[in-house]
Amino acid sequence: MKRPFLKIELDLIDRIVQVVGIIALIALVGLPIYYFDQLPDEIPSHYGANGKADDYRGKGIIWTLPILGLVMYAGLHWLNKYPHIFNYPVKVTEDNVYRLYKMATRITRFINAQIAIAFAYIVYSTIHTALNNQDGLSPYFLVIFLLSNFALVFFLFFKTSKK
Repeated sequence: MKRPFLKIELDLIDRIVQVVGIIALIALVGLPIYYFDQLPDEIPSHYGANGKADDYRGKGIIWTLPILGLVMYAGLHWLNKYPHIFNYPVKVTEDNVYRLYKMATRITRFINAQIAIAFAYIVYSTIHTALNNQDGLSPYFLVIFLLSNFALVFFLFFKTSKK
């Protein structure tokens, strides 16, 4: 069966997640705009697993994550319009196609928002570390970010595997 192209309507939760992602994008771009003139010439450009800055570069590096975040968000947002090209852990049939597409697009939307939030947090922490208002990322950041993304993927796998 050739997979059908379906337009998936957004529920309230989908709209909320999109708004949260857009707010994170606004913070991701807005924070560097607001603080750029206050930043010292050298700012953290990399963090170790413990959350401490371990490399420094010129303050222009602050634009890397906003640019990357905008490109990734736009790319995933665009890709999410085509769930028929996604890879599914079960056979897509006429009986399950809408449910699979709905779950896959929702999970993609959640992951997109999580990435935007994570990037905004890293930019926020980089700015405040450079301004000596904090000391790097939270030591729990990496664990929370990875676990939340893996939880979403496993949730999708579990839900799509159920009859």
